[in-house]
Amino acid sequence: QALEKTVKKGDAVIDVGTGSGVLSIAAALLGARKVLSLDLDPVAVKAARINVKLNKVQSAVSVFQNNLLDGIEEEADVIVANILAEVILRFTDDAAKIVKKGGYFVTSGIINTKKEEVRASLESSGFKIVETMQMEDWIAFIAKKI
Repeated sequence: QALEKTVKKGDAVIDVGTGSGVLSIAAALLGARKVLSLDLDPVAVKAARINVKLNKVQSAVSVFQNNLLDGIEEEADVIVANILAEVILRFTDDAAKIVKKGGYFVTSGIINTKKEEVRASLESSGFKIVETMQMEDWIAFIAKKI
């Protein structure tokens, strides 16, 4: 749902902690021109590559093994991360350096008890929370770089 609100045709998207690649695939299907899909786990990278091919979005999506945003310098219109709050907290500053001004950092997979800690980290890194979404005990933030 958050991707539908943030990804526009022609956008460059980075999916951090891609897992199966579902958010990368969704971004490509929403019209992203380029999606960089990253995961530290080699099994996840292999699964994401298979899923990207099965969904015929390999022209837009590239999957690589990488630790968060380490060594990534290309700008993105949207960064998405559906991972644990503790992990998100480690790279909000890096995300702020990579997201274009006016771009978005979509974070999800946050348990309710970590909500305020993640919000504070996003805001201190230069993001404005434009929407908070909740499903049961899980939180997602749509944060805009200001």
